[in-house]
Amino acid sequence: MHQSKPTGDYTSVDCTTADYNRRVGETLRATRRRRKMSLQEVEGLSNQEFKASVLGAYERGERAISVPRLWRLAGFYGVETTQLLPIDESALAAGRGSDNADPALGDLVEKLGLSDSEAQTLKRVLSMIAAALEAEPGSSPDKSSQGSR
Repeated sequence: MHQSKPTGDYTSVDCTTADYNRRVGETLRATRRRRKMSLQEVEGLSNQEFKASVLGAYERGERAISVPRLWRLAGFYGVETTQLLPIDESALAAGRGSDNADPALGDLVEKLGLSDSEAQTLKRVLSMIAAALEAEPGSSPDKSSQGSR
């Protein structure tokens, strides 16, 4: 079995488990509130799959949510699972003063007057597109092949 090396710099991530749970919880709460649902409504509409007390604990960052459960909750809310995960704040800075952000993306965010939340969504979508293109058989990451698509 071939094992590949990690491509990202995961060693520079400055986030404790408790902090990450809190950030996931904030995203969960924002998603539920955008759907104008209470914790009790989620419990009832999910046929008690997502108990109000447990969902509240996830949203407060008091409990970690498992990946399968996150996937089911995303399905319940009608969103992609990745939309329930927070984006690294340094990556989010997309044009908001970060030296490792793509300047073109920052210009676009600024020109469109996007909020931080909208910039997060744009960055997430562009990251998914980039990942799909990288996974495409026969695709080349070099710039010379971009003009032929």
